[in-house]
Amino acid sequence: PSLLFCSTCSYLNDTSCNDIVDYLLRHFPDSNPTKELAQQNLMKVGHCIEVVLDHIMEKQEEATTTDGQCTFCEQGMIDPNFIVPRTSGHTCGQLRSMVLSVDENNRNGTHLCTSIQKEEGVCCPKNKDGIFIAPPPTTPAPSPQPTTPPPTPPAVVKVNYKKDLNVTMPTHNMRHENGTFIGASEWYHYWTIAKNVKRSNNNNYNNTDSSQSYMDHSHDDYVLSRVKADFEKAIEHTRKMKSRYEEVNAIPDYRVRGLGWIEQRLGMVLTVAVVGDNDDAANANREESMGVLSAGNISIFIVDAVGKMKCGGNDNNSDETLSDNWMEYHPPLTMWVRANGPEIFAGTALPHVFASSSSPGDRHRCAWRYEFEPRMPGVYSIYVKALTFNGFADWNKDLCKVKKLQWENNSTKDVGDRQIQAAIVHQLAEKGNFSHHRGLMAFKNYDQLNSCCEACTRSRGCRMWSIPGEIDECELYFDRIEDDIVFWDSDMGKHLGRDRTYSYAQQKVSDFPVARRRLGRRNDHRKLAMNRNEINLPTWPKLGVPDSFGYPREEPVLDFIGCGWSNLKSFESPCHYPSDDLIFGSGKRIEITVGSKDQIADVSIASKVEEKKACSVEDESFGNGRWVKYPFPDDSVCMPVEQDLDNGGFSTYMPKYNGTSMPPFCWHRDNIDRCCNVCGEMGCRFIVTHRWVSDLRQSGKWFGRWENYDCFYDDLSSAEI
Repeated sequence: PSLLFCSTCSYLNDTSCNDIVDYLLRHFPDSNPTKELAQQNLMKVGHCIEVVLDHIMEKQEEATTTDGQCTFCEQGMIDPNFIVPRTSGHTCGQLRSMVLSVDENNRNGTHLCTSIQKEEGVCCPKNKDGIFIAPPPTTPAPSPQPTTPPPTPPAVVKVNYKKDLNVTMPTHNMRHENGTFIGASEWYHYWTIAKNVKRSNNNNYNNTDSSQSYMDHSHDDYVLSRVKADFEKAIEHTRKMKSRYEEVNAIPDYRVRGLGWIEQRLGMVLTVAVVGDNDDAANANREESMGVLSAGNISIFIVDAVGKMKCGGNDNNSDETLSDNWMEYHPPLTMWVRANGPEIFAGTALPHVFASSSSPGDRHRCAWRYEFEPRMPGVYSIYVKALTFNGFADWNKDLCKVKKLQWENNSTKDVGDRQIQAAIVHQLAEKGNFSHHRGLMAFKNYDQLNSCCEACTRSRGCRMWSIPGEIDECELYFDRIEDDIVFWDSDMGKHLGRDRTYSYAQQKVSDFPVARRRLGRRNDHRKLAMNRNEINLPTWPKLGVPDSFGYPREEPVLDFIGCGWSNLKSFESPCHYPSDDLIFGSGKRIEITVGSKDQIADVSIASKVEEKKACSVEDESFGNGRWVKYPFPDDSVCMPVEQDLDNGGFSTYMPKYNGTSMPPFCWHRDNIDRCCNVCGEMGCRFIVTHRWVSDLRQSGKWFGRWENYDCFYDDLSSAEI
């Protein structure tokens, strides 16, 4: 009834909803003090349902609770042995026994009491006058004669399974006993190689040393002062983001993606500060106008505003030298940084340690730094996105211990696939003494066995997985419901459930950042970010893999926490806004100025800088260049962009290139807003519009190329090649 009640009104000026508005004003004056606010609340379906259900629950409690005693079906039951749906197999009689066992001093209004009383409509239904509908009288039976009791009907399926008690669970601890982060050394080693690598003549990577013994502290004082100035704003930004998830009962989504993961697992709220080597640092972060910096080395700092997490090694580090393992005290958090302007720079922020002269509370504050060197003047936008944690952790699929699941249809009736797969899961849970389990529907799931194993490994508390799931591709099993940590609310002592009432199936880019949510049907007893009944994907037993079960891997765990497409999270735990992985301060704009015309790079893509040499293989390195944008060429220079109709592999749009009719540098232009708008992968049509759109695509036209600082590349036409 609450769903119908709340879906009636669609517009604020809908006069047919006046009676509903009056209802809210009478019964919920605290949240609806005025008629206008009540109308607005009707537009928030989640809020409307919540207040109406609260009202209904309040009336139910008043009707079923007397003298502080929790009651259940006081006037009798239709059938004490009837198994009540959604109660894990409990009968009406068992529910009544549970009510009577509630602590005497805390009966009325307890969570257990109100939860059980919800099932009175099943066990002891009443008519419209509130009178118990008693079972029809029965004719007294003759005196019973000793007989053999009827056989227990067989279960739908018989599963051959025995729980393995010797399985070692993966550790979800982030640190070793000595305080260093698991995987941090490998993380730092690989990213510094990527930054410093050179290619030799035989194309082998050469790197002398990935460690760093000296660190620049010239900006520390300013950066720390900037972080403290932004503290309240950064905290408020995170609080508002968390509230958005709370409003739709989706805190588990917040906990496993973007800034929510960082706040939940690391206790950090990050903020961005920008500073240049040649400037007064305050110029880069002025609130009243765009920051202005001179061309030269620019640093982007990402710093924890909270300061409880300790980074940077021990207190013996000096400003001149660092201990050999200082980087192991930094979380292996990969963050993508980009400066987008006349030139484009992008890379990974590396750990930064503040000077020992800093205050005790700041010396070990976690921080990262990314440096770039713009040479062209103009406005640059700064973005930082969280991507992975411990992203270089390797894995061994043999540790999943995959075993074939053997079962047989044991039912005397004709049952469907859905009943069989649910029965398989229930028997596994019963035989393994798993009191809690939940399903998983993965995105682009081409490898179900390893995906289910990975999902169990990453889910804290998961003890086993199986294919099939109760209604999904696979099922995750837990010893206790509170072991499902992502979904467990320790403060309230309850499981947060899967009753998601929102869906992104029909969402459009224009809906962001105000996400449009709609209700879905409830026939699957739970909701995904994508309602399961909206996804037309292969289901059991048509998955194409043998029925199996296995265990989580006993290995360090990696995690993808960004808001991009995720195999395990796009359907199950989405970022509600695609920008929920952007570090606070992203979008900051700075203006780069140059002091001399000699510093300005040539703005013509057709010109060569004669002072530079031609690039050779030895000149290649990941960190020795940048993307340079140029004005989009006139049609008189490059032929108008045409669609390539000769290539049948591109169903939407691909620009045609004719290397003999125009200069070869015309190849570098593109209409990028026509690209990458269609996805042909399995299931991606449900979430193709739910993605972060870069500001690079706003203009729609792109003309630029990668250029090395010290040498030039020569474009060749088709004929020259």
